[in-house]
Amino acid sequence: MIVVRVEDAPRVDNPHGVDVRKLMDEKSAQIFYITLKPGESLKRHTTPVDAFIYVLKGRGIVEVGDERAEVKKGTAVYLPKEVPHAVSNEGSLDMAFLVIKVM
Repeated sequence: MIVVRVEDAPRVDNPHGVDVRKLMDEKSAQIFYITLKPGESLKRHTTPVDAFIYVLKGRGIVEVGDERAEVKKGTAVYLPKEVPHAVSNEGSLDMAFLVIKVM
């Protein structure tokens, strides 16, 4: 069994300059815990694999392709591979979410 606590997970350097923690890195999937402070964002980018976002706290905006949706705690979003996407925290509190990449 693999057990990882967010506070013990390694930080991941990223071009967005935000707090990203790698919780799991297995052959079939990766899980990241991301915190966006108010005004921070994951700038528009693509990934070579399908991914999912699950919002744990706060609220924000997710853009996938030409679509845009407001999200909050308890919301899941599918991010198809090679489709540009972005996440932004436009609220006044921290936003935290999981990114699950399916390999």
